[in-house]
Amino acid sequence: MEERQTLSPGSTRAGTANLQAFPRKFEVLRISVTSTCGFGCVYCAPGTSSEDPSALNTFRESHSAHLSLDLLRRNLTILTSKLNIKEVHLTGGEPTNHKQLPEIVSLVKELGVPEVALTSNGFFPEPLLSKLQAAGLDRMNFSVDSLSQEGFQRISGKKLPVHKLIEKVEQAISLKMNVKVNCTVLRGYNEDQVVPLLKWTGDRGVPIRYLELMRMGPLFSRHQELFYSALEIRDQIGHEFNFEAEDTPLESTAKYYRTTEGYRFGIIGNHTEPFCEGCNRLRMDVKGNIYGCLSDTTSYSLSENEEQVEESLRLAMMSKKNQFTGSELSMKYIGG
Repeated sequence: MEERQTLSPGSTRAGTANLQAFPRKFEVLRISVTSTCGFGCVYCAPGTSSEDPSALNTFRESHSAHLSLDLLRRNLTILTSKLNIKEVHLTGGEPTNHKQLPEIVSLVKELGVPEVALTSNGFFPEPLLSKLQAAGLDRMNFSVDSLSQEGFQRISGKKLPVHKLIEKVEQAISLKMNVKVNCTVLRGYNEDQVVPLLKWTGDRGVPIRYLELMRMGPLFSRHQELFYSALEIRDQIGHEFNFEAEDTPLESTAKYYRTTEGYRFGIIGNHTEPFCEGCNRLRMDVKGNIYGCLSDTTSYSLSENEEQVEESLRLAMMSKKNQFTGSELSMKYIGG
């Protein structure tokens, strides 16, 4: 696996940051609150899940790669003093494995971030959604790669009932939460789920985003054989629905469309329809290091020295690529 390199502020001789000089901005901070998951999804960590569904809680207890509240408060205070952070997106790993997740949401809101979002596999204790909503969570994203039990097991590596995931999505909708569904499309695994998922989400008034498989982590070398393009996704939908493109902001990762029935879907085409030009994401791992680009494994530490912080941010901005190339580093470590 490709090794991560962490640079401390001051390890280069470059001058003080001037982010205004760059055409891109850091406005969305994606935070990996834990690198643990328990699932072994094909596109992230194949072969790493526990085969025993009852072992999920044991897995949570025995792994401690979690972001501390103190470190989060320190780093987010530093970053919000330098950047106009409009959204914090909590990811992992599986963020609901973090025991203090509601407290994390509350802390982010306390520090003045307008929007807090969360992406989850949907397998967490029943009361958690209400607690997150009460803490101030603004948006809940669910990863739903298949509605079929067989397809779900093949992709997730878990023998858990997919209807439990579906029930969690329904629960979030019933709580009037802002809900989105994500589906990573893999050739030979779930391309047959594109249309069923659109019908299922559309009937519930929930937007769905289809993701091209990114050349990241364990599938870095196998990417091409599993890749299913944005064009193929649109063509499949076009056989069943008439749809029109919506105006999409430059910084949006997805290009959105709406069918004549009112179903809304987006496609995140990292490879065939890259959005690097407008990317406004900064990422932070469980150790508090920041990353400017998924295609660059170099991370930068944050200190309490103002000039060093600005230098780290400048270097992170300079690491952004003009074309997505991916890396061998799994996204679960860096707030993907």
